Amino acid sequence: MTGGDRVALRDRAPLGEGVHPPDALDALLTRAQAAGDSADHWDQARVDQVVRAVGRACYDDELVRALCAQVVAATRMGTVRDLVELHRLRVLGTMRDLHGQRTVGVIARDDERRTTTWAKPLGVVALVTPATAPCTALATSALSLLKTRNSVVVSPHPATAEPLARLVEAIRSALREVDANEDLVQLVAGADRDSSRELMRAADFVVATGGAGTVARGYASGTPAVSSGPGNATVVVDEYADLDTAADLTNKGACFNNGTSCSSESNVLVDGRVLDAFRERLRAGGALLLSDEDSLRLERRLWPGGRLERLLVGRSAAEIAWACGIPVPAGRPVTTLVATAATAQPGRALFTEKLAPVLTLAPYRTFDGAVRDVQDILARSGRGHSCALHTGDGPVAEARVDRLASATKVCRVLVNQSTMGNAGGFGNGMEFTSVVSTGTWGGGSVSENVSWRHLFNRTTVSHPRPSQVPSAAELFDDPSPATNPV
Repeated sequence: MTGGDRVALRDRAPLGEGVHPPDALDALLTRAQAAGDSADHWDQARVDQVVRAVGRACYDDELVRALCAQVVAATRMGTVRDLVELHRLRVLGTMRDLHGQRTVGVIARDDERRTTTWAKPLGVVALVTPATAPCTALATSALSLLKTRNSVVVSPHPATAEPLARLVEAIRSALREVDANEDLVQLVAGADRDSSRELMRAADFVVATGGAGTVARGYASGTPAVSSGPGNATVVVDEYADLDTAADLTNKGACFNNGTSCSSESNVLVDGRVLDAFRERLRAGGALLLSDEDSLRLERRLWPGGRLERLLVGRSAAEIAWACGIPVPAGRPVTTLVATAATAQPGRALFTEKLAPVLTLAPYRTFDGAVRDVQDILARSGRGHSCALHTGDGPVAEARVDRLASATKVCRVLVNQSTMGNAGGFGNGMEFTSVVSTGTWGGGSVSENVSWRHLFNRTTVSHPRPSQVPSAAELFDDPSPATNPV
């Protein structure tokens, strides 16, 4: 949105009743444009000063705990403890990823090609946040967008408007403290689906971190966009895996924040020879192993009519068990409910995304069969997102990693770790993000974790160099005399 090119919202088709007033939304965008213009002259040191100030505000322990408590109270999803851990981990990880990176002026030179690359802002970015971990999505995305000198207008999920407003004010206060324009980050008051759609249509760029509907509206807005995508992380545990570690990581990932992350473990395919041993280790870690009858009872209650029951999303394992009429052993905390199937059944509700501390466990006979099952499961739920393999070391393990990576249409394959590492971790090489994109397989535009690298424009300066015309015969493997361009 540059200068007079932006069409004023008041000149567009009228919005529906109850939508944020067009003039007010237009005013937000105008202020965002002016704030972005004020950052155009910043050098790298100034950018980094601003990012550090905002990072400190977003990492503040007292504020984060208050925000997370507010989010859990408003949404009734997840746990305060886990949400605090997730937020501070991702803010710290994002700050690490941003540290020392050049995002102003010349950022790359190629002496051989005689090109120079300059970084320039995208402009005004519409950031649409989800109901799950909304403050984390705002904090990590805002840090990356400020690092690349963009201004941000946030459209929150209505249920989380209050904690988001509180975090935005903390960010604006941090901006004021370093004499930066506070309108670099603003919030749409009274946001709903229609005002969010209008914001995305008017902005220069969209970062959509909500559910499937939000993502679809982002791409339908006509504005360039990046987005997250739905998950259904499906894990293979082979006969060489360290079962203690695999079970511990799987259980903790599945129940973390009551399973509300798109990266939470959802389905586990286990070599039949070690199935019983793996089940026992899950049970020892706090999982409740369901009988076939209780597995069916869970399936009917969690997916009535074949659709996920929103009222049970993000609830604890004990709450879900109670809602399903499944008895929970007295005096024993339950972390995860583990449903069992005789074989992998792609398309069955039990093998789709759960957004709850629920795992579906099934045995497999051959590794190649398990790989096919993973692909079939994800083709129906979780396209493009992720899968994982718990295995041993050595040539067989390496070959199996390669087999899984080559055969599955996913953006991430995690090895001997929880799929919660999809969004970044200090123990792996994934960049920290709240935008876990799913590539064209999942309807996205990016097939890796969305980071600061995706959030600026590049200008390439090209200087002449000696002409280097290739040999057509060499390129086309043609034994006939080469015919090169004149």
